[in-house]
Amino acid sequence: MTKPNLRQTTPTLVWPSKRVPEPVPLRPAQLVELFDPNTETQAPDSATRNYLFAGDNREVLTHLLANGYRGQVKLIYIDPPFDTGIKFARKVRLRSAKAPTMQTNADHIFGEQTQFNDCWSENDYLQFMLDRLPLLRDLLSADGSLWLHCDQRKVHHLRVLLEEIFGSDNYLNTITWRSQVARGAKVNAFYFPASTHFIEIFAKNRRAPTTWHPLKKQIVLSEAQAARQFKRDKTGFFRTSDPGTYSFASLKALYDAGRLYAPFHGKIVVDAAAQRIYASNGGNIGVKYYLTRLGNGKFALERALDNLWDDIPGLGTTPVEDVGYPTQKTAALLERIIRTATDPGDLVLDCFMGSGTTLAVAQQLGRRWIGCDNSRGALLTARRRLQAQMLAANQVAPGFAVYQMPQTTTLHQSGSQAQAKVQIMRNPQNGAQIQIEISDYQSATLATLLAQAKPDRQRVEEWRALIDCVAIDPAYNGHLFQSRLVDAPLKKSAQVKGFYTLPAPAPPTWVAVRLTDLLGEEVLVTQCV
Repeated sequence: MTKPNLRQTTPTLVWPSKRVPEPVPLRPAQLVELFDPNTETQAPDSATRNYLFAGDNREVLTHLLANGYRGQVKLIYIDPPFDTGIKFARKVRLRSAKAPTMQTNADHIFGEQTQFNDCWSENDYLQFMLDRLPLLRDLLSADGSLWLHCDQRKVHHLRVLLEEIFGSDNYLNTITWRSQVARGAKVNAFYFPASTHFIEIFAKNRRAPTTWHPLKKQIVLSEAQAARQFKRDKTGFFRTSDPGTYSFASLKALYDAGRLYAPFHGKIVVDAAAQRIYASNGGNIGVKYYLTRLGNGKFALERALDNLWDDIPGLGTTPVEDVGYPTQKTAALLERIIRTATDPGDLVLDCFMGSGTTLAVAQQLGRRWIGCDNSRGALLTARRRLQAQMLAANQVAPGFAVYQMPQTTTLHQSGSQAQAKVQIMRNPQNGAQIQIEISDYQSATLATLLAQAKPDRQRVEEWRALIDCVAIDPAYNGHLFQSRLVDAPLKKSAQVKGFYTLPAPAPPTWVAVRLTDLLGEEVLVTQCV
């Protein structure tokens, strides 16, 4: 009689109408914009090594695989739809400081704008993810890893899908992140409030081995908190740990450094003849580990990271980071992930980039990056954020190229009814410079929205309150916008300047000035000077 084969195989997830992912037709991406604030000449494939893609990420991933990026990405972080059943919107807010007649900063908010729709049938959601995961796997380097961010709604399904695509042997861990603390009406939620997110981590090939830099977290305590939790001697607060298999020589060195502890108010006894160190009143000796004194009555403790991350706050408690895009994640979360899974110079990919946090942190940490999204709001937010960050930091690092997939209308909007008054001229004192002065901006769409929300304020006297970003190309060729000057304030209350002077090629040259307003409407003004 043949014995049954009891060998375990990787489980698979089955749902009605599940199908094997079909190949995506390869379509060329169109280069539509360059931004590199540190060089006079901009080259999309050499000087500019970071990329923003506008379009469906399945098409973008196929494009990357066909153009030399197979096996080249060290870290993929994705924060895909959660299947929340919500249409996410951002608040539209005037860019100006609080006026004397206004009671709160909320008075600047006068509408909402949908950014993306997270409503799915269960089958469609699972197929959407299955269609993309194999492409992401093929882009990873042998020592790379994928970190998939989700919540309680789909974590169980996504874990099984990931094991199906990557293999259960390549599962590394699941991070539980306390993204918020229950407060307000949420504390009354049935079956406990949901305050955590999950990050599933899979290796391309864990035997490669996977790039991994274990980090530690720092916990800051007041003197009173330290006194309640730790012992204290003349050196400071400390905790103890069993010395384990330390040799006599190692223990003697720790004793000479004052780092051995004897319990029960005893003393450390060093018996050199017997090669033994023990506590005079019995009990086990311990090795002292001191807290770091920070000053101002504060002390710091370092602890190894585990898979419960409760020390990184969500956006609700770090509003200074808020760039106005729903579902934005905090920089500290992405910094921990990128530092753990990459080295400087490595390539990071986020094909659900949203507000661009992954790309902004990768840029700060000296990593190369590729970002992608199909939401116009996400693309405009990430573009403005990255430009402002690079200019503020004055980084001597490559900027980025913006590509658009065919049949994508999400990035550059045509047919805008808005109008701007812009004067472009040569500097009378220096013909090698141009001067640009913006004196007005009118948008019928914005005016209607403002009138509906605040009938007493049907017109905004200061046009700057309506503008998110101004970008200037002093040598516009009619199809590729090369930003040489960008005015993109990050603070919600900050406004664009409206007057600019910058170098320009010898005449004649076409100058293009692009204004992007609070709703993402764009006006392009061009003039030959």
